[in-house]
Amino acid sequence: MIFEIDKSQNQIQRTARDFVRGEFKKDVINELVEHGIYPEKIWKKAAELGFIGIHFPEKYSGQGLGAFENVLVAEELCRGDSSVGACLARAGHGAELLMRFGTDAQKEAWLPKVAEAEVLSCSALTEPGLGNDIARSQTSATQEGDDWIINGTKTHVINAGPRAGFYVVLCRTDPGTSATAQGLSTILVESDREGIQVADIGKKLGCRLMPISEVRLHQVRVPTDHLVGRENRGLEQVLACLNESRILSAAQSVGMAQGAFDRSFAYVKQREQFGRKIIDFQVTRQKVADMATKIEAARLLTYQAAWNFDAKKGKSDDRLSAMAKLYAGRSAVEVCDEAIQLLGGYGYIQEYEVERYFRDAKMAEIFDGTRTTQKNCITEGLMRKGVR
Repeated sequence: MIFEIDKSQNQIQRTARDFVRGEFKKDVINELVEHGIYPEKIWKKAAELGFIGIHFPEKYSGQGLGAFENVLVAEELCRGDSSVGACLARAGHGAELLMRFGTDAQKEAWLPKVAEAEVLSCSALTEPGLGNDIARSQTSATQEGDDWIINGTKTHVINAGPRAGFYVVLCRTDPGTSATAQGLSTILVESDREGIQVADIGKKLGCRLMPISEVRLHQVRVPTDHLVGRENRGLEQVLACLNESRILSAAQSVGMAQGAFDRSFAYVKQREQFGRKIIDFQVTRQKVADMATKIEAARLLTYQAAWNFDAKKGKSDDRLSAMAKLYAGRSAVEVCDEAIQLLGGYGYIQEYEVERYFRDAKMAEIFDGTRTTQKNCITEGLMRKGVR
């Protein structure tokens, strides 16, 4: 297998780096972090440059590109700043469900608004007590005439709140089925529908700029044509999109690891101890070498997963995306941890940023499924398809 970054992709990378240098002002970001404010101005500027929904079709205000280009942008944004980068990379979270399975009317109504930073998109999948076991979702959608009546509670909903335009909600539409994983559908619910209550889940270890909330739906009524994809095939659709989302998570992790490395490497090259630069100590060089190797391995695995996803038009092997997510997520946490170690006491200070990269990297590792979930996915794939 051979893949390489072509001229247009190189240009996308350079444009993203230039954007980061121009817009990711340290004093502005520190203010956002201090007060937990969503980076709205930076989000809108990112949309003007086409970074939001870069993989959407052009007729829906996207750039008509693929997962690979989306990965390149996410990596650069999260390298520039782990918190702001994560918000921008996930501004269209859940929109892939509409893009892959929605009707033309659903796409026309919402994808341009996401790409143009008019609204954030949300997928409302898991529920209190379920974790990654979304197949046991109990939020119900009952058909009544020309409407669905939705009742239930979803938690850890990314982007929920005042900027959200819609939620793609995983609902149980056939409670009579004997198989728990069957009878689930995805339904588009506009955020201003009567009966929706949003409550922030509370203070978080990382990704504090990103709104993550619990969403309660009580007798929420939407038209039956808000069904996304096929009735009772919702779980299958969600898992297909999760494959793509894991690759994006891996790219975020790679960017965060690289960002923490950049800062710690610059520090050890100028910091002196015992009359010598820290980088001149062999133990420091060993640590730097391990960090750089982990980042490069994670990057290559992530690029391979994205390339494979595009080459197979979204029907790629889910083992590869799970491997990328697993390895990049763990590597980012380890690299960021080592970055703090290299800075010593300064590593705990907000001004030096690596402590925030560490916190955000842990969030990225958990997001879209923990290490255990990824390992289960990989093993199931091996049992199903065997070793290459």
